[in-house]
Parts: sequence; C-alpha cells; structure tokens
Amino acid sequence: MPGPLLIGPLGPLELAIIVGVIVLLFGVGRISRIGGDLGSSIKEFRRAVREDSEEEGATEEAQAEVQPEQPAAPQQPVQQAPPPAQQAAPPAAAPPAEAPRSDSGTRNVF
Repeated sequence: MPGPLLIGPLGPLELAIIVGVIVLLFGVGRISRIGGDLGSSIKEFRRAVREDSEEEGATEEAQAEVQPEQPAAPQQPVQQAPPPAQQAAPPAAAPPAEAPRSDSGTRNVF
C-alpha cells in the first residue's frame, strides 16, 4: 500500500509553476533584491573568514618571533610546598533534640 504522499520527482513543468507562483507573490524587484542581499552576505562572510585566518597566522608568527628573543632564565630549583597539616576531624554531631510533644502528651511526628 503506498504512503499518503504520492509526490514523485519534480519535473521541469512543476519547477516552472513553482517559480511562477514565487514571482507572482514577491515580484521581480523583491526577488532580485533578495538575491543581491544574499550574494553580498556570502561575500562578507568569506571576507570575515579570510581576515580571521590571516589574524591567526599573524598571531602565530608574532609568538614565534617573540619566543627566541627572550633570554633563557636560569633554572632555579623548585621548592616543594610542605604537606598540608592534617585537619582535625570535625566534632561529633550533637544528638538530635527530642521532638516536641503535643498538648495531649504524645510525640509530634510531623
């Protein structure tokens, strides 16, 4: 039994109808403006990615240049910190106080 949607591949006639409906709804001017905006946004994105990768390369080059210029610091022995003093065990918790009693003399559970 076939599924509820009996839609096959779109042919050239169907695509032409879809494009015609889109042009009628939005108009040629708006569609061309949307295309131009899309193209400029893609161009801006590519430029930003290229600038970002150039900045990363410049940063890596600058770090590589700075590291050899630094004089080597004399090695000093590393002093280890003394082991931390063991903390005393916390005082034992006081036994819970007896639950208050109600007027009838029985213990309140809640």
